[in-house]
Amino acid sequence: MNLKNALWLNGILIAGIGCAAAPSEVRIQGIAVPGKWIEQAEKGDDAGQAQACLSLSKKLWERDVLESLRYLRHGAELRDAECCRQYLAHAESAAVNLSQRLYARLYIEGLLRKGPILTKNGEDIRGELYYQLCWAWRYTEPRCAPKTKQVFEAMIEAGLPAGQAKSTFIAQMALETGLRTERSARHQEIQMYAMESADEAKSWLQVPLGDRRETGDWAVADVNVWGGGSDRLFTGTNVLAFLVNAQGEPSFRGNHLWICNLGTTAVHYTSLATGQNNRELLPGREEVLPLASSGFEKAESTTGIPLSVRYRRTLR
Repeated sequence: MNLKNALWLNGILIAGIGCAAAPSEVRIQGIAVPGKWIEQAEKGDDAGQAQACLSLSKKLWERDVLESLRYLRHGAELRDAECCRQYLAHAESAAVNLSQRLYARLYIEGLLRKGPILTKNGEDIRGELYYQLCWAWRYTEPRCAPKTKQVFEAMIEAGLPAGQAKSTFIAQMALETGLRTERSARHQEIQMYAMESADEAKSWLQVPLGDRRETGDWAVADVNVWGGGSDRLFTGTNVLAFLVNAQGEPSFRGNHLWICNLGTTAVHYTSLATGQNNRELLPGREEVLPLASSGFEKAESTTGIPLSVRYRRTLR
């Protein structure tokens, strides 16, 4: 009888251990998702990670656009073709603000210039993604004619698929830019700059905001910077700022400030959270600053920080 009871108790313990190890639901911004998706997205093999990122993004899209984009961006970082497609497509939707849209375009460009992006069947989709980027810079906000031409040139250099070469859009772009659709030596390397070196000129990043003139006066934009950026800051001053995580990704919680001056004149910014006061940021420059720590403790991640940007007042 004692042996029977011992075996019965041992069975309960084994079953309990099995239940504890079984995948459980995790809540992200109030949405229940399978715990195994989270584990695969963070620690799985490349194929498993990418698929988990796609599943999480689809699940979160209606409730939390920012986290949905973050998972797509993580899958794109793995050079998964479908994640790259979905990230670029979702970033152009009406649910995404201009700041996030700009970041997504630059991020995908950075991946494209590092080599082929292959589907499971071995097809290189760089031409497809360049096409989407070229269309976006040409027709959707924020528009930028110099950037459109630069992306179009990179698309030609990567090689146009036969179907694309015959499209009306490609013919129109060739006419507008004066570029031939045959491959030629690339005149200017595509740059991403999002979380990269700030030493190169960023004239192509200057998004035109209409006819403007200097008045000699200064104005101050007080905003709350979070993982989604601030369109009011971007459209008013041509300054892009995100709260980013340790990997440099705009996300729901972050512990670094990423700020870039896309304009043609210097600005000055103040951020108590990073210990900066009236710090000059020259045109084309970007900086990544950690949030201020308390004592010997590292700064905790937060959902947003106050930021003030002083810029020259202009009239449209």
